[in-house]
Amino acid sequence: MTSARRFGKRVFVDIFLMIFLLLSPFPAGAGELRVLASFLPMYLFTRNVVGDVPDVAVDLLLPASLGCPHDYALTPGDMRKIAAADLFIANGYGMEEFLGAPVRKSNPRIRIVETAEGVPPVRAGEGSHGGINPHTWVSPRNAILQVRNIEKALSVASPHNAAAFRRNADAYVSKLTVLAREFDAASGRFRNRNIVTFHNVFDYLARDLGLNIVGEIEETPGQEPSAGEVGKLVRTIREKRAAAVFWEPQYPKRLADVIAAEAGVPSRVLDPVSTGSTTPGAYEEIMRQNLRTLTETLEK
Repeated sequence: MTSARRFGKRVFVDIFLMIFLLLSPFPAGAGELRVLASFLPMYLFTRNVVGDVPDVAVDLLLPASLGCPHDYALTPGDMRKIAAADLFIANGYGMEEFLGAPVRKSNPRIRIVETAEGVPPVRAGEGSHGGINPHTWVSPRNAILQVRNIEKALSVASPHNAAAFRRNADAYVSKLTVLAREFDAASGRFRNRNIVTFHNVFDYLARDLGLNIVGEIEETPGQEPSAGEVGKLVRTIREKRAAAVFWEPQYPKRLADVIAAEAGVPSRVLDPVSTGSTTPGAYEEIMRQNLRTLTETLEK
């Protein structure tokens, strides 16, 4: 190979590396831990544990406006984020179905942390996700466990920051513990515990509060019920004397309003914190609004 050709090859490689670094979603930093969270609640939990630790960069894979990653297809931009990450913070229990061979091939060294590990599972309905219900984070009690799993993973990945991660996690867990106690206290005043939800996202919270979910509008996410299924649900609401139909802000409320009106019960919104603000206190803020909604509806 001539010196001119060798020089040309070096220039090509240098340009390729420069472009890759410029496209990297993480800011360059020597010795920096690059953490990628799958979707909004995992990002919120991780941000609270990381806090202001200077040599840890946290990024979000799915846009905060997208919601749960059911059947999500990775984009080239997502693959670049995954290729640049050291740690991937996932919910687990099948929520991130895209985690498989393509991710491992893109980044063989990435460590995937399934934060729901250790959460007592709720079985999913046959028509929904099958297996285990993955919506663990909607329970403040589960959120505490998931935050601790994030803290442990970060401490293993960056041991010199372990003390800071512990302090931040302790502070955040204290807030979540207060939140969980507020839910527990309110649940003792509920007079009607039968409810209908849009789909099975609130099953873990219902377990915490002793609520009975007597029906779901969409047993399969993204698939509207037939006219016959709507009629059956209306009859169930009447027979079980459900207190309300709860819909989610991530979905149109039209169908929930129609069913609630036909059954003669109110239609109310509950937010599973799968979309919204990325500010550190967003989870507690949204969950407290959910608590106010439940209290106003179920104490009557």
